[in-house]
Amino acid sequence: KLKEKLAGLGSTVHRKFTKVESARDHALIVTENDYLGGGRKLLADERRIRFHTGKNKRYVDFEITFMAKYGDATLGDMKDAGFSVRIPTSMAVSSKQGGTILNSRGHKDGDAWGKRAEWVDYSGPVEGEELGIAILNHPKSLRHPTPWHVRTYGLFTANPFGFRSLNRKSAEDGAVHLKLGEKLVLRHRIVFHVGDAAAADIAAEFKRYATEH
Repeated sequence: KLKEKLAGLGSTVHRKFTKVESARDHALIVTENDYLGGGRKLLADERRIRFHTGKNKRYVDFEITFMAKYGDATLGDMKDAGFSVRIPTSMAVSSKQGGTILNSRGHKDGDAWGKRAEWVDYSGPVEGEELGIAILNHPKSLRHPTPWHVRTYGLFTANPFGFRSLNRKSAEDGAVHLKLGEKLVLRHRIVFHVGDAAAADIAAEFKRYATEH
């Protein structure tokens, strides 16, 4: 049964690198990819991933452009869609070791789930250190500020498609329909930092990121 289930799932296939560069202050990878299902190509994307550093911080910028290159395409309203990371188990709120979730609107821990926010920070202990991971949602990203599927057990997702799936009271379907040739863009910055959101001044990090093209 597992083999049958896996056979029915789609896949994402890397097509090519269009740019790979390294410099003194950053590295950049640009790729093109296809989404396959039912034996055919359904959608394409271009991913621009930029790595850079700051004092006690590491940054990864993701710009993902989805393209309806092969025909009309629909990205459905699903709870587990979007841009995701998975945090260390020790950092999770439910591990009861001091982990904390905080968003830009002041919602904490379980109250941050399903809420719209400019950024969300997840911090807690990792191998004896207090560390954190923040995801910033750029103002030019689809449906900014995005809803967040962030859970106390460690799931951490910015989900601009999850309207009804994250809020059953929502009258709006979050699905996005692209006609042939249309595009949509998701833009996020991941900040790996020391301390909690206040210590890392994630609010200031977002203000700086929001002014970048």
